[in-house]
Amino acid sequence: MPRKSTKKTVENNEKAVKFQEFLIENNINVFSTESMDDDYATVLFRSRIEARGQILPMAILIDTSIFTVIRTQIISGLPEDKQPRIKEYLNDLNARYKSFKYYVHQDGKVYLDICLPFVDDTFDCKMIQLMLSVLVQHLEEVYDEFMGQVWGK
Repeated sequence: MPRKSTKKTVENNEKAVKFQEFLIENNINVFSTESMDDDYATVLFRSRIEARGQILPMAILIDTSIFTVIRTQIISGLPEDKQPRIKEYLNDLNARYKSFKYYVHQDGKVYLDICLPFVDDTFDCKMIQLMLSVLVQHLEEVYDEFMGQVWGK
């Protein structure tokens, strides 16, 4: 588990620096930044997205590996008795939508990840921005069905 750093900087992560510059240049000010004290110099760009009137926590995890992850928390606590049925439903969603991976964390939170491979030279801020739009469109399409599954409708 990464440890929070007391130093709020992105300077040790070239991709995070590029993304932060992109946000500034495009006057995008909806993210807070948190640097993690881990082996991959992970920087979290936290924000929220809206789907069907619900505000969902979202973060972009940029580190020094080749992967950048856009992670959205869909549910904050799925009851244990509903987890087997919902896991089956999530597997169906994962099979239907190749760009998105849903999963239930051990604490009952349900997340949706988008994983984008980038080395430093190919890091593309506009692709992240595009995938955020695709994410919102996707959630607008499936959120009601998803919550219907959760609440047993």
